Amino acid sequence: MQQDLTQGGIGRTLVVFSMPIVAGMLLQTAFTLVDTFFIGMLGYFELAAISIAFPLFFVFIAISSGLDIGANALVSQAVGAKDYKTANNFSEHAVFLAAVFGIVTGGLGIVFAPAVFTFLGADATVLPLAMQYAVPIFAGVIFSFLWGISDAILRSQGNSKTSLQNLAIAVVLNAVLDPFLIFGIGPFPRLGLFGAAITTVFADFVAALLNFLYIYGPKSGITLALRDFRPNLNCVSRMIKIGLPTSISQTLSSIGFMALMVFVSVFGPAAIAAYGVGMRINSLAVLPIYGMEVAVASFVGQNIGAKNAGRAKKVTLLGAKMSFAFALLGAIAIMLFSEQIMQVFTSDPQVISIGKQYLTVVPFAFLFYGFYFVLQGAFEGAGKTVFDLATNIVYWITAVALAFVLSDIVGLGLLGIWIAIVAAAVVESIAVTIIFCSGVWLKPGKGNIPRDVENTPKKCGNN
Repeated sequence: MQQDLTQGGIGRTLVVFSMPIVAGMLLQTAFTLVDTFFIGMLGYFELAAISIAFPLFFVFIAISSGLDIGANALVSQAVGAKDYKTANNFSEHAVFLAAVFGIVTGGLGIVFAPAVFTFLGADATVLPLAMQYAVPIFAGVIFSFLWGISDAILRSQGNSKTSLQNLAIAVVLNAVLDPFLIFGIGPFPRLGLFGAAITTVFADFVAALLNFLYIYGPKSGITLALRDFRPNLNCVSRMIKIGLPTSISQTLSSIGFMALMVFVSVFGPAAIAAYGVGMRINSLAVLPIYGMEVAVASFVGQNIGAKNAGRAKKVTLLGAKMSFAFALLGAIAIMLFSEQIMQVFTSDPQVISIGKQYLTVVPFAFLFYGFYFVLQGAFEGAGKTVFDLATNIVYWITAVALAFVLSDIVGLGLLGIWIAIVAAAVVESIAVTIIFCSGVWLKPGKGNIPRDVENTPKKCGNN
């Protein structure tokens, strides 16, 4: 089920292509929200435990996202150039790298998690709970990597629906199994946080398996020959060259979240729990924005491959306008119903109060996310991910520095941290806009993609 993103009306094609991506991201968030909902019934120490674990999980997401973006840029450009031999080669290397990095990062997570969680403020009560949840996630993170890369391969050929359908099946499985394994309903043992983690890993496995069954089927435009696969260093280096800045950027985001978590942890477990729930709510609200970013990246990739830079720019600007509208609606809804939203996840009055303040202030940042996320998607599709890294550095320097100044020196406490997050979004949006308007991201020879993608098979491939 391929779709040529270099032809046809831009508006309708963008909407049709992006909606399944947005829906898929809503389902991805449902993984964590379902867990958060049921775990919240166990108590706020359990909520604090998964909140402490989140920044380290984000490191894995960063590495996986880098691989996904590298694969999407290279494969979509090859598809846009109608060079399917190159697309197949890059897809095979992407799967190989996802498997390797999934195994390595999972092992490192298990080894270093106790030290990281302790640094983030986990006490003698929270630490064993955090490890109970984190170890199974780390052990099965390879399935998350493989799902992500299979999703990127499908999107690069203009197919955003298949992965959505498969993910929906996995999310339903997760939602059904969660209460049975967390609370020990019927013949199942009461596993608490460990049970929540097991169901998430199983859902990742199912989603990845179904995606690969489609890719190996007759309807896929990409053909994988992994049985005869031999790694090619040139292919690997090109994919890493594009994906590495994104991985570094998102790892930097994880470190930034950790720094903010350290500031928040000073105010106790209730603040940690509220911050964790607030971040998950925000992640749900910005999914339409991020979905548009991902859609624009695939659009730009195919059109750069087809040597149609003008269409790539038009798609980006239209996507930014649509994304801003989504952001505005999300921000208004969260601010109006902040208290009611927190009450869904916890009954603790202190957690609700802190979470309400967070959800009243931080959504102002959505308006800026809605604009610059999509511009960053254009950079990713063009292979110029170094610009993402540069602007993200600006964001986190601003956020962490202001959080310290406003929270500690000025004495605003948690409110100072929330204001710093909004201010950082304003600063990054200015930096991203300057880069986009300069046009440097469209100039050949300045980024990570070869000038002539059609020559790639001579240098990279084994078919």
